[in-house]
Amino acid sequence: MNRAKATLPWLTGLAVVTATGLWLALGPAPPALVYDRAAIAQGEWWRLVTGHLVHSDAEHALWDIAALALIGSVIEMHGRRRLALAILSGMIGVGVALWWWLPELERYCGLSGVLNTLFVLALHDLWEAHRHPVIPLVATGLIAKLATESLAQGSLLVQTFWPTVPEAHVAGCLGGLVFLGIERSVTSYGQHRRWQGLPAATHKH
Repeated sequence: MNRAKATLPWLTGLAVVTATGLWLALGPAPPALVYDRAAIAQGEWWRLVTGHLVHSDAEHALWDIAALALIGSVIEMHGRRRLALAILSGMIGVGVALWWWLPELERYCGLSGVLNTLFVLALHDLWEAHRHPVIPLVATGLIAKLATESLAQGSLLVQTFWPTVPEAHVAGCLGGLVFLGIERSVTSYGQHRRWQGLPAATHKH
């Protein structure tokens, strides 16, 4: 493993600084950046991404940004590009899922959906590295938490000024599983091509 990747998670730091800076500069739920269904319908597509970077209150921001720092650092050990792709796919995936899944949801903000995408990847990476029996227990706890929140339509850990959207957490976890599935398929394809030898395009007579 590249020691620089393990000790200097600068991409995670950049994401943390960005979310913190937006909170300090713009305060809670800046109208121009939150997920706003009516505005998105009028073409303001950036809200599918920026809505995840702003928060409804200080406690919401504190918990989300702290979790991003921790989970992002774990994933960044396995590559910064991978972390960047996971964050971006989580943002877009959760945003699109909310658009199609919850047409009644008018506004949304916060990193929690994306954090669930990253948490799935982090659990996978920790399991691959350590095979510790605690990791499946944590995964089971995550599933139980999602189920409980979905039934109660609220958060178990943090109470925010805006109502919690459990569907965002579920969408984030599903997005993480899809990300890992695609990653595994790409890796398997690459290994298969290497086993065959040179790329087909170079096999000329």
